[in-house]
Amino acid sequence: MRQIIVDLFSFDLLGRHFALRIYGYGLMLVVGFLAGIYLARWRARRSGEDPDVVTRLGMLSLVGGIVGGRIAYVVQHWRDQFAGAGDPLAAAMDVTSGGLIYHGGLILAAIMVVGYLLAKRLPLRRYLDIVAVSLLVGLAFGRAGCLLNGCCFGARAGAHWPLGIRFPMYSKPLLQLMPGPGGFSRDEQDPSPVYQHQFDAGVVQPDERLFDPVLRRIWPVNCLHGRLENDQLGGLFDESAWQGDFDRLAGPDGRVDQKEWRTGLKAGSGLLRGSENWAEAIAHFDRGGDGRLNFEEMRDYLRARRDWALARFDADRSGDLSSQERRSADAYLQADLFKLVEGSWSAPVKPAQPIAMLGALVMAGLLSAFYRLRTREGQVFAMFAIAYGLVRFLEEGIRDQNAHDLSHGVLTHNQYTAVALAAAGVLMLLWLQRLAPSAGASWAQRLGAGKTKHGRRVAS
Repeated sequence: MRQIIVDLFSFDLLGRHFALRIYGYGLMLVVGFLAGIYLARWRARRSGEDPDVVTRLGMLSLVGGIVGGRIAYVVQHWRDQFAGAGDPLAAAMDVTSGGLIYHGGLILAAIMVVGYLLAKRLPLRRYLDIVAVSLLVGLAFGRAGCLLNGCCFGARAGAHWPLGIRFPMYSKPLLQLMPGPGGFSRDEQDPSPVYQHQFDAGVVQPDERLFDPVLRRIWPVNCLHGRLENDQLGGLFDESAWQGDFDRLAGPDGRVDQKEWRTGLKAGSGLLRGSENWAEAIAHFDRGGDGRLNFEEMRDYLRARRDWALARFDADRSGDLSSQERRSADAYLQADLFKLVEGSWSAPVKPAQPIAMLGALVMAGLLSAFYRLRTREGQVFAMFAIAYGLVRFLEEGIRDQNAHDLSHGVLTHNQYTAVALAAAGVLMLLWLQRLAPSAGASWAQRLGAGKTKHGRRVAS
């Protein structure tokens, strides 16, 4: 799993932080698109058709595939992923971290491609055959992107799955981008989909410093810290200094926002020593709901931290911490949380993405061989619909994101769509028997006929 392949640079603009990166998922989509276009152009030339038309169809397919795939994903996962987001529209439009359903992209892309071919009066069946194999090549690269991103993962692997794979809590490149000891990340990346899913299900339990036990929420990366060296308890037991420290930290509005909070963390003195958690403070003590803390809210947060320290480390229940107890508490809070993250991995899951990649490549090879054996144009695309529908139906059986129970007739959304797609392929095969084997004259023949019609071609 490598969600980020290359981190170029980051910058601040208009009060917001932007990071320019090449994500593994997006990179695989681009490579798959280029490979599919190259293959389809080669096949178009061998079929006597215009390769430039294939390029235009590819652009339509790219737009339709991303938009349609994203729409299908958002509709299917609206309740569990988007309805509760701070900005549902922005979350729905963010495709950099994955989240496309192939069926949705295929349907919208097919509508756009067919519409273009009909509008231009091009041989529909021939071009569908030309692009069929490319669709599977693109799918194989897309599944490679899923593996890099950690999405579309398999169900929990049992003893009979020796090839089970595990995923980290966070992508390793994200950890490599973290600053050094005592530094803090500005990245807001979520945990890997596999780990988050297993955490929600109670399969994995990370170190308590990495999640909120009340909200059952894993802390975002930008709330974690490296190894801290300064005293983490000095401010907790000197409440008389809290007001002055807060006034120096707060902005003109008398409140502390996230930027001012981070400034205090970096200073490492006064109220904030480095181990304080912004997400925790906002989640439990921002009673105004404005994403800022006034003094009373900050005071309640610090008191809660002090009570926690006493409950955990005051072994003799004296109401205070002895020197040894302080050292133990300090060491606990100073720990490098990035190191804890590096050691947090999911339980093994079935290799759904590699299996899907292999399945797509095998289907591409079989259809490429069948291309020479077809007796009617359009049969290759029909066989693509049948083969992909059947294979996708089986693949859903090893995935873990959608509930299914084939023995009781409980299917996933994708399995219903896969059945419909395979059935459409069968109907298309039957329909093709009523049509002429050829979809019409080739591009070279149509071009020659056009020249003759306009008096630019003279018979010898």
